[in-house]
Amino acid sequence: MRRAGIGMPNLAANLVQRCLRIRPEDNVTIFFYPHTQDLAEDIAVECFRAGADALLNLYTDRYYEAYMRLLTAESLRKPSVFCRGLTELSTAEFWLGALYDPAIFRKIPPDKMAANNEGETEAHMPAFREKKVRSLFVGLGQVTRPRARAYGLSFPAWARMMREATAVRADKLSADGRKLAARLERANEVRVHTEDGTDLTFSIRGRAPRVYDGVVDEQDVARGVVEDSVPAGSVTVSIEETSANGTLSSDVPTAWAGRTIRQLKWAFRDGQVTSFDGDANAKALRKQWEQATGERDRIGILTLGVNPKARLGFLSNSIVRGAATIGIGMNELMGGKNASSFFFEQTLRDASIDLDGDPIVANGKLLGL
Repeated sequence: MRRAGIGMPNLAANLVQRCLRIRPEDNVTIFFYPHTQDLAEDIAVECFRAGADALLNLYTDRYYEAYMRLLTAESLRKPSVFCRGLTELSTAEFWLGALYDPAIFRKIPPDKMAANNEGETEAHMPAFREKKVRSLFVGLGQVTRPRARAYGLSFPAWARMMREATAVRADKLSADGRKLAARLERANEVRVHTEDGTDLTFSIRGRAPRVYDGVVDEQDVARGVVEDSVPAGSVTVSIEETSANGTLSSDVPTAWAGRTIRQLKWAFRDGQVTSFDGDANAKALRKQWEQATGERDRIGILTLGVNPKARLGFLSNSIVRGAATIGIGMNELMGGKNASSFFFEQTLRDASIDLDGDPIVANGKLLGL
């Protein structure tokens, strides 16, 4: 019997052959949970067809809960020797979803969440920053009924949207992404504004936009883009870390740690977060943010979505066509200077964006694409 959650013909072959371009010299680690075991095995088979070595690395909800509950914050802060070992040995990685039931996260105190993020960042960052390990996150592995319940989603609608968004051709996403990136690359000042309280300005001068189309090829690696996801469809540019001034106010539902953040407000002065407010779940996130390390309180990135089949309110807000997303904290992987164990991004509804005074997004609609 095939396990529930994944069921697209030829998905594994596409992920191996097209998305990560697996070659005979590759050592591939496949991180998975029991509900994604069939896809993990299919990917391993395709890796073997390509002549590559592959390792299946299993996590379970019970394992994760015990790991977080029984280890101290001090222990969690130390990078795992096993993760570091895999980082040294792997040349490519597949990440197939996450916990079957994210409600487990609600039991984890903020200090342990922050400590674990710090340890995981130190363990895995060398894979991207130094070894250029190609990495792909497969979002279909997140689609489970317990996760839908935890975040108040319609499981059938979510599953359908994810299949449709995954099926969008990479060349379409790449073509639109390159056009948008070319406009961002020429810009200096950006203004993001909405009718419900967001008015934020910042600079992206000298920052190179990165196109995420679900494929990591040789050209991407040469530009420093070694990680991607499926479904994909976005352009991300790091923000000059001391340039942001204004406010962000969002009511787009955002899944976080088994909870849904429905209202989040940030205020910025010279790139620094001066106010972090919102609903009860946003305030729970703030407790973790307060205990994080590094430049957690600096503006990080701007992301614009280009996927025409993605929809707001699920777990892929940043790839929705015309959606504007602002992130704070770690942005090193996107060409920025913030080194931190914390990263969080929030998407705006019906935002308008001006580049040096010229509109490129109007009320959530991309202009000129």
